[in-house]
Amino acid sequence: MKTENILYTDGHDVTVTESMFQVKKKWYHLSGITKHNFMILQPDRFPSIMLLVVGTLLEIVGAAKLIPSTWLPNVYVFNVWLSANMMAIGVGILFLLMGATWIWLTKERYAVSITTAEGEKNVVISKRKEYIAQIVHALNEAFFARVAGPTKEKKR
Repeated sequence: MKTENILYTDGHDVTVTESMFQVKKKWYHLSGITKHNFMILQPDRFPSIMLLVVGTLLEIVGAAKLIPSTWLPNVYVFNVWLSANMMAIGVGILFLLMGATWIWLTKERYAVSITTAEGEKNVVISKRKEYIAQIVHALNEAFFARVAGPTKEKKR
């Protein structure tokens, strides 16, 4: 049996040879992969944007003193009387901080996407762009080697 030339391995989960692509315990024949891609996966920022919007609205409502004092009685907290408008400002600041922190912490991720007869799937996902780029580069090399055909070895 002929040993395959390993084009890339991370030593753990991913190996690319001239005819196979291994991710964890799953093997894909390159002949069965019709397309491969480098994908950027954007995080869902909708919840954090909603926190920012609600926080801003609470800030405006509280600062403009739009909450009538008859809706909520004043509350005595830490030796201070707080009106509903002051509480709206406080909760608005809290929501703004939470939304801004959430946006700051959510980063885009990167994926190796392949298309097979089963459909398209992201088989390797990472926060490290270079890692995914290395795998895609190795897949490119493997596909180019398949298109070029087997190389003739020099006889001695």
